[in-house]
Amino acid sequence: MIQYYPWSDEVLKECLTAHDKGELATLDLELTAKCSKASCIYCDSKPDVGVRHPNELNSRETVRCLQEARKLGLRWIYSCGLGEPLEDGRFRVLVQTAGRLDVRVSLFTNGILIDKDWAKWLHDNGVCVILKMDTFSEPAFDTILGRKGAAQKVYKALDALVSAGYGQHCEAGMTDIAFSIVPTRLNLDGIEDVVKAAKAKNIFPSIGELERAGRALQDTTYRELGLDSAQLKSLRKIVEKNLWKGYVRPICPAIISGLHIDNVGNCLVDFDTGLNCKWFLLGEPMVQIIGNVRSSSVEKLFKAARKYRQSCFKRGTNGIARSAATKYVFGGCGGNPCAVIRLAKAHL
Repeated sequence: MIQYYPWSDEVLKECLTAHDKGELATLDLELTAKCSKASCIYCDSKPDVGVRHPNELNSRETVRCLQEARKLGLRWIYSCGLGEPLEDGRFRVLVQTAGRLDVRVSLFTNGILIDKDWAKWLHDNGVCVILKMDTFSEPAFDTILGRKGAAQKVYKALDALVSAGYGQHCEAGMTDIAFSIVPTRLNLDGIEDVVKAAKAKNIFPSIGELERAGRALQDTTYRELGLDSAQLKSLRKIVEKNLWKGYVRPICPAIISGLHIDNVGNCLVDFDTGLNCKWFLLGEPMVQIIGNVRSSSVEKLFKAARKYRQSCFKRGTNGIARSAATKYVFGGCGGNPCAVIRLAKAHL
């Protein structure tokens, strides 16, 4: 069994222990809305993503946010959206600042911009990488990415990352690289090959179900791409045969500990639960804006976000009850909702 280090049992325990002490262990940072090299057919962020928002945080504001968070115990930065982080001019500054503050970074990327130089820089700076890798069928992957020739660039990115050293220095069952795999009718037949390749290269295969958000909200999109329960359960058997019994998408530490800050500085939580991930239910996000880092300190936002979440759980909102009863075959963003709610209750 191999674990993606930022989502490992070890890091989750470390972050939750810090959370219980009142420390801010994680930041879930949305960077730029710009994503010009791909146009994924099921993008959960459409129509908000595609071009840079004119009001995005600048480098100075981002550095100040990290410095304030570090004083509160920051250990990890998770960047899973909004657009493509490598198209953000702040990204190198963010990583270098994190390094000086002894904070680790986990990055989700479509990989299209990653060449040998980028791969070496990311590895040299200790960035853990989640690479989009739905299938090795180039035509199908091009269709998913929405750009002809995009798949080949992702495959080259994988080669560059492995050559730079990713997946080659696993200790205690940990790895610094993961594949993001979304099962659809376009790539279902090829997922076993991706899982086998991941296993061979010490890459954690993160399989999560298609979200009913963004573009996938369109009835035709989900109907054309979505898999039914029987198909997903059959796929799970294939995955477990190649990996291990009880395979599950891990719980991301950032969903419970820390704060979620979007690209324009808003501190966001899920409206019904107060949790930091707005996509964990695999539906169109409903968010509560707690405040903005431009007008409030990180400490003030952290306290307000925790207070909001505690009020949600104390009131027992319908959203919490619904989440506690929701269990997907593989899980969604941040883990399976039922497991996330159970863990969150234990760490209020």
